[in-house]
Amino acid sequence: MRAKKGRIRLGADADLTVFDPEEIIDRATLQLPAQPSEGVRYVLVNGILVVEAGKLRPGVAAGRAVRAPIGASPR
Repeated sequence: MRAKKGRIRLGADADLTVFDPEEIIDRATLQLPAQPSEGVRYVLVNGILVVEAGKLRPGVAAGRAVRAPIGASPR
């Protein structure tokens, strides 16, 4: 299973983000933490396009949230 993770090839399991390094900027603040970044063009999760031309595609839900306690160490 691990051999399919993070590879960019047919049959692999990789999430991809395409962004413009000249335009990428974080817009989140303490008051508005859920503000999306700008400059992100495309995002694919499990091979499903969730952000297209900089816009979140409505009704598309791919993957699942990764949750961990604050301060948890990665394995």
